[in-house]
Amino acid sequence: MATRWGVIGASGVANRRAMPAINLAEGNELQALMVRDLDRAKKLADEHHAKSYYNSIEAILSDPDVDAVYIATPVYLHCEHVIQSAEHGKHILCEKPMAMSIEECKRMIDACKANNVQLQICFLLRFHPCFQEVKNIISNGEIGEIVETRVSLLKAYEIEEGKWRREPTQSGGGVLMDMGAHGIDLISYILGDTSEIAMMAGFHIKNWEIEETATVLMKMKNGSNAVIDVSFVVPHSETTIEVYGTKGTIIAYNGQGYQEYYLKICIDNNIREEHKPSENLYKNLFVHYNRCLEGEDEPIAYGFAGLNNINLINSAYKSLATKNFIAI
Repeated sequence: MATRWGVIGASGVANRRAMPAINLAEGNELQALMVRDLDRAKKLADEHHAKSYYNSIEAILSDPDVDAVYIATPVYLHCEHVIQSAEHGKHILCEKPMAMSIEECKRMIDACKANNVQLQICFLLRFHPCFQEVKNIISNGEIGEIVETRVSLLKAYEIEEGKWRREPTQSGGGVLMDMGAHGIDLISYILGDTSEIAMMAGFHIKNWEIEETATVLMKMKNGSNAVIDVSFVVPHSETTIEVYGTKGTIIAYNGQGYQEYYLKICIDNNIREEHKPSENLYKNLFVHYNRCLEGEDEPIAYGFAGLNNINLINSAYKSLATKNFIAI
């Protein structure tokens, strides 16, 4: 049975990537969308072949033909919109980062449990075959005990003055809350729990109130170290992950789903190289969500993963303020 989606906050990434992916994803349909400007809502509905369009949350949540909602509103609205959606009996896919605080995450999870609806978080890198393979290689012990992992997510990204992403009270932070949420989640996905975290940040290029560059240091519970570099001010770069173990090394890059990726696996004296085509990660995610609703799969980016992510991010910001490692 097809999952009929309503999209709340149909501009930005929803317009560019999520709604096209819904239309491509087997077992999914774009039923409705919502933006505050009704004329724009109609235009987007025509472009993406949505059956209905609205300019209020209450209206789209009252649509009986909407089974699930994808929430792509600004971060400071996620908690409110997830709780409203749960109370209307809609299953939910919430964009990352999940919310502004651990307390909000808990309220969201509790609301979904109380209303018996599914909550998943849009951690796209979990749906890339490249990183799924990296996780499997590590889990199988092929490269031995993990010593160190490095993740690099660098790009040039301009944020106009007045936009919510530039306002800490609405975004929750800068590049760490944005791209860093993916990097931290990827580390959690492939390596497990963190015991300590620290952060350094840069504000000196754009002079924004939010950080434009961040480096996060993580001590994992398995004893290994992890380093994450994220930036809004570095052009011509690629997503890169390096995992160093006692028996071998994994290097992967071009892992954002826009182009083919390269995977190099060195174990003992053997080197294996793989090139694979690009992946539509949103499509992969929506297919997975439908399978979960049909009882054919278990969620791999559930609500608690979002809560853990926010706990790590907010602990990193606490480290930046106190200049200390923060215990998790």
